[in-house]
Amino acid sequence: MSDQRKAGRPAGSGAQLAPVERVRKHRTTRTASGAVRVDFSLDPESATKLGQLIALWHCRNRKEAIQQAIHIAHLSAYGEAKR
Repeated sequence: MSDQRKAGRPAGSGAQLAPVERVRKHRTTRTASGAVRVDFSLDPESATKLGQLIALWHCRNRKEAIQQAIHIAHLSAYGEAKR
């Protein structure tokens, strides 16, 4: 086998890590930057409502819809001045 690297991710990108370790590294980096991990299940009625909001707001995924809902709730509670 050749000593040269194969095409793909650059060195140091985590490509040489196992998938579980790559995810752990990503989560650790995100946590260090102040991100909060949210992991929960919705009841069927709330899941349906979330799906409707995703379509209404043209979100690409659930995360975007939840972030939009938090933004709207924050504006409703605190107004535009306090971000």
